[in-house]
Amino acid sequence: MEDTVIDDIDLDLIAALQTAPRASFDVLARVLDSSARTVARRYARLVDDGAMRVICEIEWSLLAEGLPATVWIGTEPGRAPEVAHALAARADTPFVSLASGAADVFCMLHGATRADTTRALTTELPAVPGIRTLRTEWILRRLTSTASWRLPRLTSGQISALTGQHAGRAAAHPRDTPLSGLERDTVAVLRNDARMPFSTLARTLGITESRARRTVAALLESGLLRPRVEVDPRDIGYAVEAVLSIGCRPGAVKRLAASLADHPATRFLALTAAASVFTYGGVFRDEEHLADFLTGGFEGSEEVTSLECSLQLEVLKRYWTARP
Repeated sequence: MEDTVIDDIDLDLIAALQTAPRASFDVLARVLDSSARTVARRYARLVDDGAMRVICEIEWSLLAEGLPATVWIGTEPGRAPEVAHALAARADTPFVSLASGAADVFCMLHGATRADTTRALTTELPAVPGIRTLRTEWILRRLTSTASWRLPRLTSGQISALTGQHAGRAAAHPRDTPLSGLERDTVAVLRNDARMPFSTLARTLGITESRARRTVAALLESGLLRPRVEVDPRDIGYAVEAVLSIGCRPGAVKRLAASLADHPATRFLALTAAASVFTYGGVFRDEEHLADFLTGGFEGSEEVTSLECSLQLEVLKRYWTARP
């Protein structure tokens, strides 16, 4: 997104949508003290210009078998962009970025099956021209997701007014029963447009509007679908994006996890099968903001035994979608 200028009114709208991604324009207008027409016009401009999307984040258990891995990649000098673009073109990479620090390229890899992920890590990625080293860390448990991150712009009253507007929640455990055909079709349709009206969804799926409402409500309540605003942090005032590997003593894992999950800079946090214990993704206003965080800017920082930081120079792919 290069041409769209995002002003304070747009930022308030984005913040409101982060709290209630499927709230109607009437509800958003009342909360933001605006008109539904203005809100709808602002929303359409942001979406049409590619500055923002409202998508559905899908529980990992529905996307693929097993859990993903993070991959820290060292490349031959000058070949990092070539490697990053090659990885972004793969169907099994939800996230790819050019980085500095711990790696030249950072990506997340999640194959359709465990065998697919293993084959990609052990055979396919090492064969990509320009890759020199790979460090893989398997994710054991997602502790928070990007759907939970909020712009700190709304008042407590505004947040209360939006609470309950189909915000969704994280699924505590993988679903025991498979999705029905209708549920799978619903997931596929809403994945890239979480705000699709029930009437349009019903027509698309060839069902009644009341059945569409019930199906969506069940998926949202279960946490298998989590509507979220997809926007580049740099476009909304966060110039620095970083991925950290954080280690701590075993007895401090739960306390530190709770602290990091609640920190306002946190966009992603996962427990990993590595010495680092946590993979952390955060956004910061500038380098000073990041420096404050790294030097004890979160509760429980005294429990940290190791910390490795990788700055994200350019994100090529975010949540399975290539960036323009």
